[in-house]
Amino acid sequence: MELLETLEEFGLNKNESAVYLALLQLGPSAVLAIARHTALKRSTVYLILDSLIEKGLVVVVPKEKKKLFLALPPSRLEEELDRKSNLIRQALPELSALYRSETAKPSIKFFESSEGMLNVYREITKRSDIKEIMTFFSFEAIPKKFDENYELFIKLIKERRVQVRDIISAPPARHFYFEQLKHASNYHVRLAPKESKFSSDTILYGNKIAIFSFKKHFALIIESDDVANSFKSLFELAWQSAENFRI
Repeated sequence: MELLETLEEFGLNKNESAVYLALLQLGPSAVLAIARHTALKRSTVYLILDSLIEKGLVVVVPKEKKKLFLALPPSRLEEELDRKSNLIRQALPELSALYRSETAKPSIKFFESSEGMLNVYREITKRSDIKEIMTFFSFEAIPKKFDENYELFIKLIKERRVQVRDIISAPPARHFYFEQLKHASNYHVRLAPKESKFSSDTILYGNKIAIFSFKKHFALIIESDDVANSFKSLFELAWQSAENFRI
């Protein structure tokens, strides 16, 4: 990388870099000499020198009736970099707090179409950081064209050994989902009270909640620690009151 580019990476603009390099080569110099060396107008050089003085990289050297300008040693650049780094380090706790407060705001994603909804199931079951998944759903509410979702969960439970707990309403007499999972020790299912009916599929995973509406044909993902924790607390209450179900 050329010196001009290096100085620009440091934070000087092109003209500031040119003037600073010129002063390093010329030593104490008048504005006219700097202007000639850099091919910049004298009025421009004056403005640039003021900026470099403010940044602590150039000083004025009085000499008789002339005003000369001197570049401070290049080590001053390193000192300035250290100063900026220290400022950032000191401000980091406050900056991080601002970042956390912003990222704590719920993120909502909306998916329409059958393929979009299936992609949500795929995204959930491909997550490598998920240790447990909790769901509320009804077999009768999920159309047959979404059977891929069951296959994805079977693979998740049997091959990746993720813990899954389902609370279901109106269990079918037979279903391949249950047939595949009846010997899986990491799969648990309970029955919601008879008066309860789930017309959607709700899945809790990590700090997200996915809600599928098959009648309105959309899926919604809410990402929020607070909202996810609240839903998980509701799930635990429902789990305690739900009836054990033998596959």
